Amino acid sequence: MNKIFNIIGAAAVSLAALASCDEWEPVFTGDYGKADVYTPVTLTPNTTILDLKKLYTTPGTPVTISDDIVIGGQVISEDRSGNVYKSLYIQDETGGIELKLGKNGLYNDYKLGQWVYVKCSGLTLGAYNGMVQLGWESNDSKYETSYIEVQYIIDTHIFRGEIGTPVAAKKVAEADLLKEENVGCYVELDGLTYSDKIFLLVYIDPNKDTSDNDNRIFFSDKSWGVTTWAMSKQGFLNYLNSGVFDEGKTNTGRKVTDLKKELTKNASAYTISQYFKMGSADVQIRTSGYSKFADTQIDKKILDEGAKINVKGILTTYKGSAQFTLIDLDGVEIVK
Repeated sequence: MNKIFNIIGAAAVSLAALASCDEWEPVFTGDYGKADVYTPVTLTPNTTILDLKKLYTTPGTPVTISDDIVIGGQVISEDRSGNVYKSLYIQDETGGIELKLGKNGLYNDYKLGQWVYVKCSGLTLGAYNGMVQLGWESNDSKYETSYIEVQYIIDTHIFRGEIGTPVAAKKVAEADLLKEENVGCYVELDGLTYSDKIFLLVYIDPNKDTSDNDNRIFFSDKSWGVTTWAMSKQGFLNYLNSGVFDEGKTNTGRKVTDLKKELTKNASAYTISQYFKMGSADVQIRTSGYSKFADTQIDKKILDEGAKINVKGILTTYKGSAQFTLIDLDGVEIVK
């Protein structure tokens, strides 16, 4: 069996397309048609999700699993709105984890509440800026895991079970935001208030070295006049032409006002983290520029009147801070 995995692994590495979590690609968010007919599979997990994640012990050192570990959990994510990208999140009674399946339109085959079982042998545990993921071995030193894109590997590792009742969001308190048993889970965070700041990274020319400080503009520490959850390409151009970004500049001092021609030419959809406060803790609600609701205006009650919100979605982390992914805008409730 190990020899078979080695052969498959070589093929998969040559085919796998690596994608940064910083810049998401366009996703088809329509309906691919009816899901294929399948016979539900029931496997017996021998390891909890939390115990599986504990096998990743050394930051920067991914772990390829050789033992016959089987986990199981219910689907808690859906990519219908385009705000979850090529991944599936599952959750058991101990925690949740991201499965990097490398496919779009996953909601057609993996329904909310559906049981999914994973034979982990041959797969790789790694982390992206501290967030543990389960995927395929990466051949790029920048990433610890890659997407599982070869259908044969998906079919022999990921098994669809019965469709159960969707998982209820578990309420997480401020003090528990970074606890591993909550990270990767479907949660509810209550009483968030808007912090009046965003984080947005724009590359002047995405075809050049993206680590070049002269090729990057960071928009942070204030709202920059951005009142939408994220930006489609046209949304970004609207903001650019309105002048709200004119004070921006690269770390080497090049100004947006001198770069508008290049920024217009190379414009894309842009992911934004809108910052909220949960007590004294920062929570970044991170939204893809390719999501269906990217250009949706945040309610003025939230922006201008200090209204508190409760949110439901996937709790993640980024460099030791809490991040949050909405499944769709139904996950936002104004409470005051």
